[in-house]
Amino acid sequence: MILINLISLFLLYYLKKSRGKDTFSDQLKKLINYGMIGSGTLILMGIVQVPPVLLFDLLSFFLVGGIIFMILNFPELENQKNLAITPLPILIVRLVSFLLETIFPTTYEYLENYLAAAGFFALIWAITMWLNHRKEMKALEIERIISKEKERQLFLAQEKKLELERMVQERTSEILQQKNELQDALDHLKSTQEQLVQQEKLASLGQLTAGIAHEIKNPLNFINNFSELSEDFLFEIEEELEKTPYTPEKALIQELLTDVKSNLKKIRHHGMRADSIVKSMLMHSRGEKGEVKETDLNELIKEYSNLAFHGMRANKNPINVDIQLELDETLIPVKINAEDFSRVILNLAKNAFDAMRDKINMANSDYKAKLVIRTKDLKNSLLIEVEDNGPGVPEEIREKLLMPFFTTKKGTEGTGLGLSITHDIVKSHGGKLEIESEVNQFTRFKILLPKSSI
Repeated sequence: MILINLISLFLLYYLKKSRGKDTFSDQLKKLINYGMIGSGTLILMGIVQVPPVLLFDLLSFFLVGGIIFMILNFPELENQKNLAITPLPILIVRLVSFLLETIFPTTYEYLENYLAAAGFFALIWAITMWLNHRKEMKALEIERIISKEKERQLFLAQEKKLELERMVQERTSEILQQKNELQDALDHLKSTQEQLVQQEKLASLGQLTAGIAHEIKNPLNFINNFSELSEDFLFEIEEELEKTPYTPEKALIQELLTDVKSNLKKIRHHGMRADSIVKSMLMHSRGEKGEVKETDLNELIKEYSNLAFHGMRANKNPINVDIQLELDETLIPVKINAEDFSRVILNLAKNAFDAMRDKINMANSDYKAKLVIRTKDLKNSLLIEVEDNGPGVPEEIREKLLMPFFTTKKGTEGTGLGLSITHDIVKSHGGKLEIESEVNQFTRFKILLPKSSI
């Protein structure tokens, strides 16, 4: 029976050595270790023949049977099940021999040679099965190594793919950034070109304005001078008339002279006004500043909003407008260029009238045009608001309104300079011009003038 214990020790040793990278449970490790100790102990006991033969044979069969049972039932030993079949023929022959020798000794003596031959063939069977099993295990190991290598290659390929995707993403991001930078540079270049074109147009317009102003100034000087001279002549005529006796004709002549004097005063007043406007145009074209003096802002707004309204009524396509002045009466006189600022009020009022005229042409008969001009003292600054209930300004063109030569009027009705000049005048006073609007509801121009610069 020492052979049986040697088979047990071999099976356990092979299992322990062949596990490779597979991890056994703690229970299985303990069973293998205890089995190897038991097998070794039984081999030593068989050599020294210490226990009774019957007990020794039973313990040997019990141990090898337990090892085969363990191989067949533990999941960790799934690949080793063929190993359990390898020693079975030898065990069967040894078990039959043990039973016959113990129970039927006569039969055992008769069959002993046959059993020995069967044992020899069983040994050949066991060796052959073990070699096949070892071959299968090597094939499985090679397959496992190939599978591991494939997994490793797949993992490396995935890592490489992720790295390439990351590099592509970074490169794409860099290209997009460069594209955005180039687009910004292109937009800046276009903006610069537009500004240059506008500046060239403004320069040409300034030269044209200066030329026209010079041409207008000469006849204006004649008008002002001759009106003043005519007034002097009238005074002399009146003095001479005083020396003549009273007659009804003399009274009629004096009355006519008074009317002529009044007309000449009006001609001279408006001539001086026109001369002041021409001077302002010349200063604007040369980049010079007009006279800055203390001005009653509320009175200026009253005068020029009224002038803008009557100018609109005197032109073609007049409309009815309800003008409401909500002026802060606590405002003190402020230092501004009255000539320039009058143009701000005129331009904003004229734009409001034009916009409300367009809405009247599109709207129903219930629409009533209304213009509201407000002033307010904000402690550190002054607020001027010019609000109309016209069609409003779409958001996409709101920022363009203050650009030179941009106009929303049709055909040749607008030059696109009114709001641009208004914006320049406000900026020259250190102020800000803001636009608030809601389509089909209102448009509000807000002028903020800091008191520190006034």
